[in-house]
Amino acid sequence: MNSGIPYFPLDVHLDDKFELIEAEFGLTGFAVVVKLLQRIYGGQGYYCEWTNDVALLFGKKLGLGGNAVSEIVSASVKRGIFDSGLYDKYHILTSKGIQKRYFEAVSRRKKVDVKKQYLLIKVDQLYKNVNILSENVNILSENVNISKQRKEEKRKVKESRVEESNMTTAVPQELIDSYQNNITRKRVTPKELDNLEFWCERVNSDVIEWAIGEAVGHNAPMWNYIEKILENHFNAGRTTLAQVKDAQRSFRNNGAELSINNDSGLDYDELEKIMQEKM
Repeated sequence: MNSGIPYFPLDVHLDDKFELIEAEFGLTGFAVVVKLLQRIYGGQGYYCEWTNDVALLFGKKLGLGGNAVSEIVSASVKRGIFDSGLYDKYHILTSKGIQKRYFEAVSRRKKVDVKKQYLLIKVDQLYKNVNILSENVNILSENVNISKQRKEEKRKVKESRVEESNMTTAVPQELIDSYQNNITRKRVTPKELDNLEFWCERVNSDVIEWAIGEAVGHNAPMWNYIEKILENHFNAGRTTLAQVKDAQRSFRNNGAELSINNDSGLDYDELEKIMQEKM
């Protein structure tokens, strides 16, 4: 099936780009541009290849030399009638306006195959019948929602990065497992891993694991609670589990309870409110 269209619209009042081509090359320049548009719309529909051999044969059909046609094409690219980026990279003639008019004209077709690298507009968001082809894979079929596919790819990349971070982090795997099993109930995020690594640089990892147990024991399995416990002990100069437990025994012997309430400013009423909001 021919992918081109049998006709295309041509505005009565053309912009300065066409007038400059006509001013520079006369009516011959204008005629060559119109003939190029006919070649594009009647062929692939949204672009046409343009090489020296194509220029030579095209010029012969018009009764012009290949050099004369190439000069007009170069001026048209310079003036913005055709996209310079795709012309330089892929040796094709196209533009946003050409592609917009083409895809509007074929919007009722059941399926339209297009090359991803040649596109200048986001057709996948406008036309569901467009099948975008890349060099290695068909990334969009007739009824596929490409936005969902991209979200799924991003999610997989993010999970892959978390797995890689788990392998290279200084946080002991036992601590990561304890945090996952008791607090998150799922894979730790990069931010959570950064928090654990931050405190592993300040206190022993067994102190963090003890704090996790304290949070679970007080029915407060949340990072804010754990961090308050760690801050209290670290600010008091306690970085080992032995120092923490000695302080805990000392407080209990004096009839006090060592918790985040001692100097954090967070009481259990506030904590309960936070937990309710979290749930």
